[in-house]
Amino acid sequence: MNDSVEGLCQLKGLQELDISYNMFIAQLPECLSNLTNLRALDVGSNLFSGRFPSFTTNLTSLAYLSLCENYMNGSFSLNTLANHTNLEALHISSYNVGAHIETENTKWFPKFQLKSLILRNCNLNMDKGSVIPTFLSYQYNLIQMDLSRNKLVDSFPSWLIRNPDIKILNISNNNLSGFLPRDIGIFLPNVTYLDISWNSFEGNIPSSIGKMKELWYLDFSHNNFSGELPKQLATDCNNLNYMMLSNNFLSGNIPKFRNSVNMELLFLDNNNFSGTLEDVLGSINTRFGMLSISNNSISGTIPSSIGKFSYMLYIVLAGNQLEGEIPIEISNMTNLEIMDLSQNKLIGSIPYFSNTKSLRFLYLGKNKLSGSIPFDLIGSSQLKLLDLTDNKFSGKIPNWMGNLSELRVLLLGGNKLEGGIPTQLCLLKNINMMDLSRNMLNSSIPSCFQNMPFGQYDVDGYHPIFEIMVDDVSFSTYWFNSSLKTFLPVLGHVNLLHLEAEFRTKYINYNYKGKVVENMTGLDLSCNNLTGIIPSQIGNLQKLIALNLSHNYLSGPIPITFSNLTEIESLDLSYNKLSGDVPSQLTQLHFLEIFNVSYNNLSGTPPSAGQFGIFDEENYKGNPGLCGPLLNRKCEGIASSPSSQSNIDGGEKETKVDMISFYWSFTGSYITILLAFITVLCINARWRMTWFYYISKVMRTCFPSFPLY
Repeated sequence: MNDSVEGLCQLKGLQELDISYNMFIAQLPECLSNLTNLRALDVGSNLFSGRFPSFTTNLTSLAYLSLCENYMNGSFSLNTLANHTNLEALHISSYNVGAHIETENTKWFPKFQLKSLILRNCNLNMDKGSVIPTFLSYQYNLIQMDLSRNKLVDSFPSWLIRNPDIKILNISNNNLSGFLPRDIGIFLPNVTYLDISWNSFEGNIPSSIGKMKELWYLDFSHNNFSGELPKQLATDCNNLNYMMLSNNFLSGNIPKFRNSVNMELLFLDNNNFSGTLEDVLGSINTRFGMLSISNNSISGTIPSSIGKFSYMLYIVLAGNQLEGEIPIEISNMTNLEIMDLSQNKLIGSIPYFSNTKSLRFLYLGKNKLSGSIPFDLIGSSQLKLLDLTDNKFSGKIPNWMGNLSELRVLLLGGNKLEGGIPTQLCLLKNINMMDLSRNMLNSSIPSCFQNMPFGQYDVDGYHPIFEIMVDDVSFSTYWFNSSLKTFLPVLGHVNLLHLEAEFRTKYINYNYKGKVVENMTGLDLSCNNLTGIIPSQIGNLQKLIALNLSHNYLSGPIPITFSNLTEIESLDLSYNKLSGDVPSQLTQLHFLEIFNVSYNNLSGTPPSAGQFGIFDEENYKGNPGLCGPLLNRKCEGIASSPSSQSNIDGGEKETKVDMISFYWSFTGSYITILLAFITVLCINARWRMTWFYYISKVMRTCFPSFPLY
């Protein structure tokens, strides 16, 4: 690579150089300083490392400079560009945590007027308290500015309102606080893209925002905004396509966005909004694509009009106060990929979703739904997650679930399901997590569970499933006078929906999100009526992180094959009828944090090596046959494990020795007493006469015919 770039250094008349979006590595050669005629230089989106280049100081003809999306580190001071009178676009960012862009280290006054500025994820002014660059207050031609991901500490920069031509503004992911200017919409009327998310702004959202007639993308999420949404946002911003206000303290009814015919995405989750779902659906057009109003106070029923939203891809209504039955018309949402109705007060049976061929994630958990799980619940073979936990479903687990070839997460815990575990579940070749706990399942655990992967993916490779790309929003707002289209600065925004799954492990219910849930593997069959032995084949699930078989009626020994569960962190076998000892081979489980075998019929001495050295009596209580130092209980007098034959033989030998000692002691005592009695009779004549008289009387009584002379 270096030879290729260094060859470019000989082209001293070169005016435009674009080597972006390649896989170039190593450092940028300093010989590029020879290209003094360069007007545009773009080395972005490569793998360049090392320190930021110093050759840019000599390239005073530059109008466009992009060092974005590389792995450069060290410090780069913008005062080295102070003499670049032609500079109009400056784009710098780095994936390296050691990168540091400095603007306040010296007093300087730039000779350039920027139209486009990107200083993203570069620890901006870290040594000066992460302040917003002061030189920007003298930049009057800005059209695009991105200062995101810099941990900036300040209030909203008031000088921004002196840039009425600005179209793209991104100051997200910082530590900015305070209130937004009351007249922000009046002074910035041309903004099309506004992202101030992940800061600490507070107070009301100014009603003047309705003056931003061109506003297309708005993200105020993850702040501390409160109060009601201004009606002007719904009635006057008619070009809105994307609006995200999640994770604030907004309240009141959701305004009607009837004039926003282009609205595609509305995220209002994790606020304090009230009203009914019918009001919300009545305020948006039927071509709407994505709606999230979870974790609010939306009440009432789910109206049958929801079926009109056939273009809807994503609808999340979880964590509200919705009640009544799920309308059958919901099946008309034929393009739906994600539906979350969990954590409400819904009742009745589940309608058929046979028309939802695209459905991939279905959350219905934590409601009051009842009846059996319909035979044809899902018309989509693409389903990746099914959550029906904590309802009142009864009947058997249907065999058709084995046909969900793409299923990664199956959550059926906390219902009234009965019968056996169908062997058809063993056909789930992509399963990661399975929760069948807290039901009334009986029979034994199918040995075919070893055929399920639990983290061991097929040969087709691993593909992320819990991050869904919403859109790639691109803008071209600064036109550099060039024959190369790549010199149109593009601000790309990729919005990912981080889906989640709740699974109990280590005695805690965890919400696994995004990539984390894909790395989690677990099997929970606890709190059922399962019987029989634990299949040794379960030990072949080597990628399993959590296994819970507690509160059943399982018997037999703990399989030695569990030593193959080399990545397991939580293993709970408590409250069963397991017997035998705790296999010493389990000490090979180096990641084991939770181990519980209490209240079984185990015996012998538990192992103490490795991770087992941290366990104590709490992990083994309720097993009278267990003993040893870890339990502070001596093994004397405690029945030994049947597997410990040497202990049994030793006990028999000790018993034999004790009986021999008893016989000798008894004989010696008898002889001693007899000799003492004879000696007394010989010495005392009176006692001797009395003894003989007593003997003759007894003889006459017992044997009258016996001669006494």
